[in-house]
Amino acid sequence: MRMPHFILAATAGAMLAACATPSNEHAPAGAASNWISYTCSDGQEVKAAYPDSDTALLEIKGSRHSLHSVISASGARYTGDGWQWWTKGMHDGMLAPLAAGESIASAAGVNCHAD
Repeated sequence: MRMPHFILAATAGAMLAACATPSNEHAPAGAASNWISYTCSDGQEVKAAYPDSDTALLEIKGSRHSLHSVISASGARYTGDGWQWWTKGMHDGMLAPLAAGESIASAAGVNCHAD
């Protein structure tokens, strides 16, 4: 039985795609290159980068923090290193400290907007 040419072409394309190296999937924490600067309502500046769909890197007061995505009802929420970063689109975010053992910040956060 002979395979039609379109099946051979599709199979070859799938095999080549499987060999391709993903561009930024599972990139190490230092690999983020597109940082977004935010100014928060309290005057502090926060920088954020998203090296993959599950990670947000935040630079707060000169320290870098790696946060990971968690469940949210709306927007994208990341937690880790004692921080919660909740974004709505790429322009608005809310930064709040996490107390020990918290998975959702109980302290009031500050609203931040991309510059």
